[in-house]
Amino acid sequence: MIHKLLTCTILVAAIFHNLRAQTPVAVKVNGLQAPTVTMIVEYFGEDNWKNLQVIKDPQNGTYAAKVKFPHSGQYRFRFSSDPKRWFEFLFVKEDMPAEGINLTVEYAQLKGQVMKLHDSPEQTAYLELITDFNNVSMNRDSLDRFALPYQQREQEYAKLCQDVAARFPQTWTAQLLCKVTPAPLYDGNPEFANNPDSLMKFISLNAFKGATLNHPDLLNHMAFVRRMNVTYLYFEKNKLPEPYIDLLMKKALVSESMTTYMFKFLLDKMISFRNEPGLSYLITWYADDCTEEGHMEENTRNLLQALENCKPGKTIEMLTLPDVNGKMHPMKKTIAENKITIILFWRANCSHCKEFEPKLEEYYAQYHAQGLGVYAIGTDKTQEEWAVQDKLNDSPWTSVFLAYDQRKDFNKRFPVPSTPSLLAVDQNGVVVKRLITRSKIESEIKEMLGL
Repeated sequence: MIHKLLTCTILVAAIFHNLRAQTPVAVKVNGLQAPTVTMIVEYFGEDNWKNLQVIKDPQNGTYAAKVKFPHSGQYRFRFSSDPKRWFEFLFVKEDMPAEGINLTVEYAQLKGQVMKLHDSPEQTAYLELITDFNNVSMNRDSLDRFALPYQQREQEYAKLCQDVAARFPQTWTAQLLCKVTPAPLYDGNPEFANNPDSLMKFISLNAFKGATLNHPDLLNHMAFVRRMNVTYLYFEKNKLPEPYIDLLMKKALVSESMTTYMFKFLLDKMISFRNEPGLSYLITWYADDCTEEGHMEENTRNLLQALENCKPGKTIEMLTLPDVNGKMHPMKKTIAENKITIILFWRANCSHCKEFEPKLEEYYAQYHAQGLGVYAIGTDKTQEEWAVQDKLNDSPWTSVFLAYDQRKDFNKRFPVPSTPSLLAVDQNGVVVKRLITRSKIESEIKEMLGL
């Protein structure tokens, strides 16, 4: 009897705690164009926006629900009828009054702005800081990020961070955002303060200098990612991926979760910019630390395996695949017939592939006689979808399809983080270049052919 009573008491307490963890939300929207519009609650987590809850059927324009916010960080209310109709806010559990969120907004004025949930030091600090940060980081005034006016705006924002942190020292905004979002204030020789190159170099090399990246909530705000992206521009422009990687990875070694997150962020960055030196440096010096405990996401682990399998100097696995008529085409034959063969991975519903295909045809026509070959592999889920676009393309090179049910461990054998992806091999199938940048494809072709 006592055992049952104790169990019941614990269960009731758990239910009560769960109910208390839910925050009442009431958002009245004036000027709502359609009463059936759905409001979506989203939160930012690590690298993108994620759905949290859907609120339907507003009563007299008011959306009401109880929402369980998983953590402190950046959230937004978005309206399904128009992707541009949304507003963001900061949710901090300790800052939330018992009555929860109670707002009135004008639908026509919602264009992605920051809003206060109520009057508090936290909400005031956040509104002031992030409104200015968005103006700087999103570059809405069209200033060149490498020009002096933009760098001076960065310095103005850094001073604002100091001011906000001094006025609201105990807030989430001051303790996290004011430490990781500002560019470092230039404190060197005054004569260089008017030199945009020196200022950009100083800002980039000293980014996050006073910040400790050990708080998990840092991954719950887009500002952290934006600051890392802006910092990268200097290193990309000057072809210096190694210092950028060291800057972030050494800061991230404070915890396993931050180390894993930062490695994935840098891996995506090197792949997006097709930065082969940076990619090799990251894998060589930091991959073991991130994978030895087995906590890396499977997709990342598979991509690392594929990158290793197709590392320059290694021989690729040879495939034999069918064309649109079912005729089999050995990859080895195409490779042996050409000095350099580009292996192209593409999809029929990929807009970038459709844009790139005519350009590659131009280069093929121009350089095929000099030894350029192409072996194109369709990776659509269905052969029917691929076949329609393949016939429309009518490409002059070998074009084949890899059936979906034959792709066992495919993502471990070939690095295809997105389409189109390009891999170049010599006559023996030895990798010459991997993850080739489309915008630089002609110069890469000429270099590989020795022209």
